[in-house]
Amino acid sequence: MIKAILIDDEVHCIDTLSILLSDYCPEVEVAEKCLSAKKGIEAIEKAKPDLVFLDIEMPVMNGFELLEQFKQIPFSVIFTTSYDQYAIKAIHFSALDYLLKPVDPKELIKAVHKVNVQKPLPSVEQLRTLMEQIQIQNKQSSLEKIFSMLDKNFAPLHQTALQNQRRLAAILFTDIVGYTAMMQQNEEQAVIFFKRHITELQDTLAIHRGEMLNDYGDGSLSVFASATDAVHCAIEIQIRLQAKPVVPLRVGLHIGEIFFEEGKILGDGVNVASRIQSLGKENTILFSSEIYDKIKNNPKFKPVSLGYYEFKNVAKPIEVFALANEGLIVPSKKNMEGKLKKKSWINFSFLYKEKK
Repeated sequence: MIKAILIDDEVHCIDTLSILLSDYCPEVEVAEKCLSAKKGIEAIEKAKPDLVFLDIEMPVMNGFELLEQFKQIPFSVIFTTSYDQYAIKAIHFSALDYLLKPVDPKELIKAVHKVNVQKPLPSVEQLRTLMEQIQIQNKQSSLEKIFSMLDKNFAPLHQTALQNQRRLAAILFTDIVGYTAMMQQNEEQAVIFFKRHITELQDTLAIHRGEMLNDYGDGSLSVFASATDAVHCAIEIQIRLQAKPVVPLRVGLHIGEIFFEEGKILGDGVNVASRIQSLGKENTILFSSEIYDKIKNNPKFKPVSLGYYEFKNVAKPIEVFALANEGLIVPSKKNMEGKLKKKSWINFSFLYKEKK
C-alpha cells in the first residue's frame, strides 16, 4: 500500500480526490486529510507518508512554502492545483506529477503509478555488503551479481548501469484495441479497461518471469529471458482479459537485442515487436519467426503462419505467425492492417507488387 496525505484548503477538493483515489487507485491508503499547510506539516511528521497530494494556493502558507520547511523531502509529491503557471516551480521541487483540477482519473492513475516505479537507490553500506558477498562467492561478474542480489526497489540503478549494454530478450508488446475512441465515448469505462490491463499484466509477468519496462497507459512493453515464458504470459493475459469486463487486447512478440539510453528501452527488436503487434485484432497473439523457431516443438502451442509482411522502417519482409490455441483469434490474411509499407499481395511469400 501507498500511504498518502491530502493537503488542500477546500473541503470539496479533498473529498473529490479521496473518492477518486478510492475508485481508481485502491493501492493508495489515505492516512490524513488536512485543510491547511500547518496541519499538513504536522500530519507528515506524524504519519511519515510515502506520498503527499499538495494544493499550491492556500492561505497563510502555500504548498511551496510547506515543502521549504523540510531540509529533505522523504516523500513523493503530486501537486493538485487549478493554476498551470506553477508548473516550472513544481519541477524545481522535483514533483512526481502536477495535476490540474478538476483531476482527470486517467491522469491520476498515471501519477500514482509513478510512485511504484520511483524507488530509492541502494545506500553505500548496502553496496559495500553486496561487493563483499561477490568477492566471497566469486561465481559471477561483479555487475551480474549485483543485479541478481539487488531487490526490485533498486531497478533505477539497474537500468542506469545497463546504459549502452545490449542483451537478447523476448519482447512482448500489448495494446488495447480502440482505446482512443473508447476514451472519447466512455471515459470511465476506458479507465477501467486501462487499470485492469495493467493489473492483470503485472500479475502474469510475475508468474512467468517477465519484466515490464514501459507502461504506455493503453499498452505496454515487457521482456523475458525465454520465448516460452513470453508466449505463456501472452496466452494467460489474453485469457484473463476475456473475463468481464472484457478488455480487447492485441499482443505482438519478437526476439531481438535491447539496450537502454537515457532511461528508454531501444533496439531494432523493440521496433519489430511493435510493428507485429500493430497487425493484430482483438484477442490475437502474433509473433515473428524468431519466436516460432523457439516454440515450434512445444505441443502446448499451435502456431499458424500468416505469411510475409513488409513493415515501415524494417529492411526485410518478416514472416508473421498467429497463435491458434483455444480461445484465441487468428486474423484473416486479407484484412491485415497495421504499420505496413504500402504493398499488395501477389501471394503469401516474399513476393510483393508495389502499388503505383
